[in-house]
Amino acid sequence: MDKIRFHVEEMSRLFGVKPPEVIHGTPPEGADCILRRLGKSSVIVIGDTFDALPKRLQDADIAWLVAASDRERSRKDGVSIRRGLVIGLVVGTLVVPFVILFDSLIPAVVAIVAVVIVMSPYAFRQRIYGLDRRVANVCGEEMVRHFFDYWQEHPPQMRGLYRLVMKLQPSLAKRAARLASANL
Repeated sequence: MDKIRFHVEEMSRLFGVKPPEVIHGTPPEGADCILRRLGKSSVIVIGDTFDALPKRLQDADIAWLVAASDRERSRKDGVSIRRGLVIGLVVGTLVVPFVILFDSLIPAVVAIVAVVIVMSPYAFRQRIYGLDRRVANVCGEEMVRHFFDYWQEHPPQMRGLYRLVMKLQPSLAKRAARLASANL
């Protein structure tokens, strides 16, 4: 664990973030490690299977977790304030006549819930693309490509809510194409 803590501290310096705490624990089934948020702090939970991974993949896992631990940067990679305002204006313009017509706030509540349901996966995907770019900029594209290749051959076998999160992520092909187009 001390080697992993030291590696997380080194990686945190490269990314310019406060090093998250590292503990040994039980990540979700199918994961070797995971980032958990506890209030304002982040904790990397390392599972028993992490040591069995090749060194390059351990480095890649730690790089993504450290990059994701930077809350400020992760938020900026989501939906921009400008886009959010435009979407809010469009939805508001469409909903106001229904609120006036039905003299009820139910259409407004339904519209807000619908926007959240539609926009959450979009914002999540933008954050994933941003993390990929950040890891590639700090650690090199070779690490990212190696990680994508490994993940393609050995996809994580997660269950429950974590499986849904995995399904909401863009495909590895889209992530690689987006990363390649960002570096042109």
